[in-house]
This record gives sequence, C-alpha cells and structure tokens, in this order.
Amino acid sequence: MHNIIVAFLFIVLSLWTNKTIVAQSDISTLIQAMLDDSPMEADLQYICDAIGGRVTGSAANETAVDWTYERFKSAGLSVEKDTFSMPSLWLAEYTKMNLTGDQSFDVQAVSKYKTPPGKYQGNVVYLGLGTDKDFEGYPQDLSNSFVLVESELCLDINGLFEEYTNAAIAEFNARKRGAKGIIFMSSRPKGLLYRFITAKTADNAMPQFVMAREDAKRCIRLIENGSKLDVTIEVNASIGEAFQSENVIAEIKGSEKPEEIIIIGAHIDSWALGTGANDNACNVSMMIDIARQMTRLGIKPKRTIRFALWNGEEQGYFGSWHYTKENIDELDNHKMALSVDIGSGPIIGFFTNGRDELIPILDSVLLSVDTLGQYLNINAPIVGTDNFDFMLQGVPNLVANHKPSVYGINYHASSDTYDKVDLESLNTNSAIIAALTLSFANMSNQEAELLNRQNRAQVQDIFDKHSLEFTMRMFNVWDPWVTGQRGIN
Repeated sequence: MHNIIVAFLFIVLSLWTNKTIVAQSDISTLIQAMLDDSPMEADLQYICDAIGGRVTGSAANETAVDWTYERFKSAGLSVEKDTFSMPSLWLAEYTKMNLTGDQSFDVQAVSKYKTPPGKYQGNVVYLGLGTDKDFEGYPQDLSNSFVLVESELCLDINGLFEEYTNAAIAEFNARKRGAKGIIFMSSRPKGLLYRFITAKTADNAMPQFVMAREDAKRCIRLIENGSKLDVTIEVNASIGEAFQSENVIAEIKGSEKPEEIIIIGAHIDSWALGTGANDNACNVSMMIDIARQMTRLGIKPKRTIRFALWNGEEQGYFGSWHYTKENIDELDNHKMALSVDIGSGPIIGFFTNGRDELIPILDSVLLSVDTLGQYLNINAPIVGTDNFDFMLQGVPNLVANHKPSVYGINYHASSDTYDKVDLESLNTNSAIIAALTLSFANMSNQEAELLNRQNRAQVQDIFDKHSLEFTMRMFNVWDPWVTGQRGIN
C-alpha cells in the first residue's frame, strides 16, 4: 500500500512539474519570438502612413478598425467588433486666429476638443499661468475676454501631467469668472501644435485653443509693454449627435480556466494633427503581434487572454468604459487589465494603481524578463487611459511605465509620426508585455485568489489615500463616479 501511495504521489508531482516546465518553456519561446523579426514594424508603418490620424468618428478610424480586425482574424484568433455609443461627433477642420489692436498679425493655433465651430471676437487678457492668484489679481469683467495662459515647457510625461493640472486650474478659474474663452500657450517649441481634451471633455462648450509658443510669447511681450490686443478666431469643425464606434476585441480561450480573463489593450484612436505613432499605434501593433505569435506557436494559456484595441480613448476612454458595462457580469473573473499607452520608450516598470497585493506577483512575473530591463513598480493610481474604468470597477489593473524618450514633446502633436517611434525598444517592450501577459494567464490559483475584485468602499479608499479627486475632476470623471454613473456600485 505504501508503495502504491508513493507511486501515485510521484505521478502527481511529475504531472505538476511537467506542466510547470511547459509553462516556463512557453514563456521563453514567446520572448524569443517577440525579439525576432516579425510583421510588427510593417503593421506600425501601415497604421501611421497608410491610415494616418484616427480620430474616433472619422473615416480613418473606421478603416483602422476594419484593418486591425482582419489582422487578428488572419492570425487565427476569435475576434469581434464591439459596438458602443459615443456621446457626440467633433472632427476639427481648421482654426484661423488673427490679432488686431495696437498691432495686427496672424498666429498659428488649433482648437481644443469640442470647441464649438463659429467665429469669435474679444480682447486678449494675459493672466500668467492661470492660477487662483493670477485671476484674483485681475478685477475687471472677463465676459468679452479671451484669457491668454502661459505654459511651462513640456519635455516628458511628468510635464504632461503638470500641464493637464495647470490647464484644468486655469479652465476652472476662467469658467468661474465668465471668460469668453481661453488661449493656452503651447508647451512645445518651434511652432509645434497639439490637441487634447478640456476639463469638461465631451460636455465642453467654451472656446479653447492652443497657440504656437513663439506667437504666444510675442503676444505676452506686447501686452506687458502696454499694447492692447484683440483677437478674431474662426473655427471650422464637423459636429454631430451621438454615433456608433467600435472596439476590436480578440481572444485566445483558456485551456483550464477559460472563465477567468486577462485583458491587455492599447487604444486604436488618436488625434489627427500627426499620425498617432507613439500615441498609440506602436502599442496597437504590439497587441496584434503578441496575439499573432501566441497563436503561431500554439501556446495554450490556462486563462483566457483578451486583446483589446480600445476606441474613443482620447475623448474620455468611452470604449473601455463601455466594455466594463457590457461585461459587468464577468468582471469578478477579470484577474488583470493591462493598458499600454505611454509610447515606445523602454518599459521601466508598471503602475499598480493602488493595489498592494499586485506588487509581489508582478515582481515574480518580471523575473522572466529581468535581462530585458530594470523595473521599478509604482503603486500609484493613473487617471487618463483605458485602465481607468477597470480601476473604478475594482478590477486589478496595470499601466506600463516607460522612459520618456520622445513621448512628451510629441504628445498629441503634428510631430507624432512613425519616425519618432523607438523601434528597438518597441521590440523589447513587446517581449516584456507578452511574457507578463502569459505569466498572469498561467499564474497559480493561490496567486489568482489574491487578485479579487474590490468593492466600492475599497476603490474609494484608493482615491482618498492618493488624493485623486482633483485629478478625476480635471478629466470630468469625478461626478460620474460619485453619482454611481460610472464604476462599481
């Protein structure tokens, strides 16, 4: 009897060991495949150069949806177009801005998202960085004034967060004082222009603009030297009511726990001043290639892996928000939601978004790619990309953190083009993300049990601990959370 028990235990141990060896072998094989030559670079080039900027609701965006759908399908994955509703259409066509008064000259400028089309006139008032103190120091009526706000030079991701914060403060103050509109100095040099959302996102009705840095500095010098300036602005944009857009969702079904889901994603949409290369075509091409290599190698993950190309991200992460609502009954089984959305610089770690229990598991997962980089994981919540609604729903979530490379200065700008992508780092990043994804899909049951969905009180505790209210307000997502419109109830 003793010998039978020993033999049985030996067989069980052998099967477990073999499964572990196979899983580790799959990860090693996948890493090597991601580092080898693949169609990823050609895919990226096609998205940027042939399709171009992909604003949600544009013909180019629809082309990108169709093309990426076919790429997943041709790789042998189960794939679907996930339809959802965008609140309104806004596609910029042109902005013309002319200064008159004591001097007269044209300037370069673009309108910010949801600036209503039309013709605007008013006087220009320079109010520094747009802080509370700046506005308090100007006692006059602003109802016929466009407030000109200065911006610090932006060179990296920290500069972007600072710019968003300062712009939101200036916007809150301008609205409170009844200003006619706001003109932001570009935070980039050499006439570089870019576009991003306002603090009201899709609900914005205040004319807001980004003016070329050199033009804005000229205006500021003139005003400080006593000149009076008026502005005439013409905005042309295609606008419309709610419309249908689509995410692209591909899937490799899990072999042992198909009901448990690891979802990784990148957003397919972009602004259209450039071609959305680092934001975020590079990581769209990465998602396609990871899926392609997994199916080519015949890898069978224990848990289901979903590859999501989100739409409507730039306007307020509408595609990923829709997914969490549409799949609300499955969210308890979503063990990980990963977003890759900070360009093509080398991955230096991950944001774990207030989930302490993620850190030791992530540290263990990253051991398989420790030769590809050094990683520092940061347990701080990120607001501003497609992990957000998973965080609101209590699902464990990660955001890849990258070295700045050229991301900050080209962010949402006319210069965000294919030639700015760090192709070597993108290749390495793809191996890191692939290994991490497969490792989470194959993690032990004990590890998976630690990655439970949080309740509303636990999510709120993260927001309170990290003082996230202002950040959520500047992306117009605080009130929907408080009212229960968005997130777990």
